[in-house]
Amino acid sequence: MDFIQKIERVFRTFSNIDKTNAEDIMLQLSPTLQDVEKHLSTPQDLEYGRNVLFKNERVEVLLVFLPTFSKTLVHDHGFSSGWIYVVDGSVLNLLYMKGKDGVKYERNEFYQKGELFSVEGDTTHAMYNPSFSATVTLHIYSPPLGTGQVYKPHE
Repeated sequence: MDFIQKIERVFRTFSNIDKTNAEDIMLQLSPTLQDVEKHLSTPQDLEYGRNVLFKNERVEVLLVFLPTFSKTLVHDHGFSSGWIYVVDGSVLNLLYMKGKDGVKYERNEFYQKGELFSVEGDTTHAMYNPSFSATVTLHIYSPPLGTGQVYKPHE
């Protein structure tokens, strides 16, 4: 079974995605690098590649490819909550605090292959690949992305 078909099958059985069942969903998907390899997007205008694998009215599933020492933009997810699974490699989740003057770096969290973490809509963060090998992450957002914002952090 193709990985996209697997995603479609799994999301037919879940009417709601939240903190309580996100881990079960990832266990059912059990993404491996071999599963997602052909769906990876190489970076174009950004430092990272991004590919939407599945989207309906309740959920959006996307794949992020972070080459060596690359990062995403600092952003939030609007009204969406997200669950991020590290398919391969490792990632620093850089967390920022919003203030009246913009955003300021607060702390980071380190995740590696096989680990799952979450970001709520109001979480402002960037993901950074701190290693000499590529990182691949699978993201599930509910509701689908649409109202997030990109920030320029203070130096």
